[in-house]
Amino acid sequence: MPETGGHGGAHVNKDETTRRRRILGIIGSRRKLGNCELFVKEVARQVPGEHDLFLIRLPDLNILPCTGCYRCIGEGRCSIADDIPFVVDQVASADALIIASPVYFLGTHASAKGLLDRAFSFFPAVEKRQKIPSVLVTTYGMTNKIGCAPQALLTLGAFLGLDVRASVSLKAALPGEILSSAQHLRCAARLGKLLSGGKAAARKGRSCPFCGNEIVRMRRGDLICTLCHGTFTLDGSGRPVTGRAGWNVGSIEFVREHRKWLMGMKARFMAERKSLLGLSLPYKDMGTWIKPE
Repeated sequence: MPETGGHGGAHVNKDETTRRRRILGIIGSRRKLGNCELFVKEVARQVPGEHDLFLIRLPDLNILPCTGCYRCIGEGRCSIADDIPFVVDQVASADALIIASPVYFLGTHASAKGLLDRAFSFFPAVEKRQKIPSVLVTTYGMTNKIGCAPQALLTLGAFLGLDVRASVSLKAALPGEILSSAQHLRCAARLGKLLSGGKAAARKGRSCPFCGNEIVRMRRGDLICTLCHGTFTLDGSGRPVTGRAGWNVGSIEFVREHRKWLMGMKARFMAERKSLLGLSLPYKDMGTWIKPE
């Protein structure tokens, strides 16, 4: 079962939670009292006003891989019986979110990516309730070795329709080390205020000028953001110069456009499935599948 707890560790009853803000912490790490868990709790401690903190440890949940059946696109619900409906309900009922995950081999924890792969299960809830204030936290150990982990959380926030106020990457490898840095504690204080209606953090000067993502593709003449797909160039000092905006990341239109494309692909497959099957069948018996005994 997910761990839950009130602000300051106090027991929370139903009548009390109806009068207090509900903050949801999503932890993409198995480590108990690890840096992700501790920092989420410290950020929640810094949120002004009366509130309660509820926690979900993603690796403890039963979140199965997407099967590609497209039922969530057509019917608005997933055919897989697992814990995704629980997560959808918890996100939809939250007043603010803190999502934290560590870097594993230059990428985020697999549980966070697994949740992203099932993001269309959240679509009905996103339609009803958009722009929940949130902050994203990536923890890492080796200096500057964060890989694509922050982008995975930014993408998750975009497809969940969240209002991402800030995305931070914090160096802390040993369990509890994140609390030993005065700089990290100041960061937690800033993030806590952002979740309480503060102005979104300014985008870094060396990131996408449209969505703040730091991972781009290069092509002749300009750069393409790998999240919003806006295009821009760099000036002589290496700072981005605004070009053409892409998707409005975090908006419902961003999710709707992706969903519309998938529905079109499903229709195309249904129309062409016989010819595609004819291409595929000659490969059916090729190779030997192996499994552990």
